[in-house]
Amino acid sequence: MIDIKPYIFAFLDVETTGLSAWFGDRVCEIAIERVHRNEIQDTFTTLVNPEREISPGAARVNGLTNDDLCDAPRFAEIANRVESLLADAVIVCHNSPFDLGFIDNEFSRLEEKFKAPQVVDTLWLAREFFYFDSNSLGSIAEELEISTPNAHRALGDVVTTRRVFQHFLRELSKEGFTHLDELVSGYVSQYKSPDEILLPPIIEEALKNGERLHITYKNQKGGQSKRWITLKQVLTAYNSTYLIAYCHLRESERNFRLDRIVEMKTE
Repeated sequence: MIDIKPYIFAFLDVETTGLSAWFGDRVCEIAIERVHRNEIQDTFTTLVNPEREISPGAARVNGLTNDDLCDAPRFAEIANRVESLLADAVIVCHNSPFDLGFIDNEFSRLEEKFKAPQVVDTLWLAREFFYFDSNSLGSIAEELEISTPNAHRALGDVVTTRRVFQHFLRELSKEGFTHLDELVSGYVSQYKSPDEILLPPIIEEALKNGERLHITYKNQKGGQSKRWITLKQVLTAYNSTYLIAYCHLRESERNFRLDRIVEMKTE
């Protein structure tokens, strides 16, 4: 069995005004659950005034409006609370580069440094140790028959992440894993601007000019699909480069690992 008794876990999720902190998007909702020995010790959730308008795409996903957010506290007003909840815990979230990238950005705006302690990423665990048809949080939960209350809202996704994580721990314990350190995703402050990442020229141009890309993408099982995508963000994580993009085939945001793109062309 994986021994979790020494650890406090902080399950984290943020909702945002859009997909890219680099291009000005902000946190508009945050939720954190602190859990020790599978017992919830503290729950913190709040809307956040992002000091900018929420994008139509984000509003369609999370259902929030500018009117919902205008009277909410600004991140500066909750920063100390967020920092204290995360500081001494193992942070668990689904797609940690996204959530922690936005947290990094919010603290940077306050001219403060945010240093994540250990991080376990359920998206990384899903890709590394399991085989799901889709690795989105909702799809994994559906396949595992885990309920998803208030999906695409911060606290709802925190609860779902916690339940998925607990399932993963049980399954990985059966496979002989005994130490949490084997599951830590090795997060470091690794969010780079597009100018700092060496990209193929076609991607640089598409990102700069807002052009769509037509890609042939190979999934982890080797199957291939063709789709149009609109790039939103590029990041590095776990020694790989990921394209964060709107997928016109799935009509939602998707992550694409650059080394799994077999072919690409602009429209």
